[in-house]
Formats: sequence, C-alpha cells, structure tokens
Amino acid sequence: MEGFWTVQFKGVQGFGTGVVTYIGGRVFGGDSAVMFTGTYDLQGNAVTMKLHVKQMVPGLMTVMGHKEYDLDLAGTLEGDMIKLAGNIPGTDERLSATVMKQCDLPPRA
Repeated sequence: MEGFWTVQFKGVQGFGTGVVTYIGGRVFGGDSAVMFTGTYDLQGNAVTMKLHVKQMVPGLMTVMGHKEYDLDLAGTLEGDMIKLAGNIPGTDERLSATVMKQCDLPPRA
C-alpha cells in the first residue's frame, strides 16, 4: 500500500481531489484547502484510517465544512484502488473517497 496516490472525495459540502502518501503506517496528504495527517492499518485487504484534517487556506471551502476535525475511515484495497467511507467521530457527517495509486515510493536508504 505504500506509495503516492491521488484521491477523489465527497463530503457534506461537495467534492474535491487531492494527493496522499502512505508510508510506514502513516498518512500525509492534502488538497488546495486542507492538509491531513494520520495513520492507516492494512489487514488483508481491509483498510482503516484515522486522520486529522486542518484548513490551510482561510476562505477556501472544505468538503466537510469545518476548519479542523478528525476523520475515521474504513474501506477495501482492490489492486491499485482503495474505496473508503467514514465520518467525523461523534457525528453523522460522512465522507466517501476513492484513492488511486500513482507510483511506488523510492527505496529507503
């Protein structure tokens, strides 16, 4: 699963696209409005993620309508694609995403 991926997502206020890197159980990504970091766990083809999302550019819309929030996601890895769905913990505010692998990461020294 490690690699550089692109993501298309849909939240409570619309949709967006971004990029994400998965490396060593960690997640690093963002789009034009937000950055997100967190962790992922892969068991077989089942994926879970816990992310922290923070708006970087004031005034740009975020798909969840918040400036900063946590997000719990779960889904399935199918080849070079991950289908995810989840919510902001404690709310019914949901997000869905399709993540497509673009390339592997270079070997670590």
